[in-house]
Amino acid sequence: MASKRLLLAEFVVWVLAVGGLVAAGAIAVGYLVGGTLVAAKYAVFVVGVALFGVGSLGIQPTPSYKDEKRVTLESKRQTGFEARLQEIPPLRDERVPFDQRVSRDKKIFAASLIVLGVSLVMEFGFGIRP
Repeated sequence: MASKRLLLAEFVVWVLAVGGLVAAGAIAVGYLVGGTLVAAKYAVFVVGVALFGVGSLGIQPTPSYKDEKRVTLESKRQTGFEARLQEIPPLRDERVPFDQRVSRDKKIFAASLIVLGVSLVMEFGFGIRP
């Protein structure tokens, strides 16, 4: 069994990597499509809300009358991206076995909070408003 410190490190690395990449991608696409930072902020917000919705549905418990969840991002194997994240310094020496990691649904929910936080900072921190 992996230690709680190692599980937390894997969770934080995954959430920050996915949240940062998604926010950066949404900013780039929003700016390219809309041509303004306001469009980029809206893109980040919309993507953050979509991730929040998927993540919040994914973390719901399985109903007692069903065999499986309605929405989930779980799988039996790790992706190539997740394997590369295991090579980042806090995880490089001690890898977390895939079956012991925090669920991908919980990670997506947390990453959505990072993306929504970026939208919040863009609006209130940098004053990017319509």
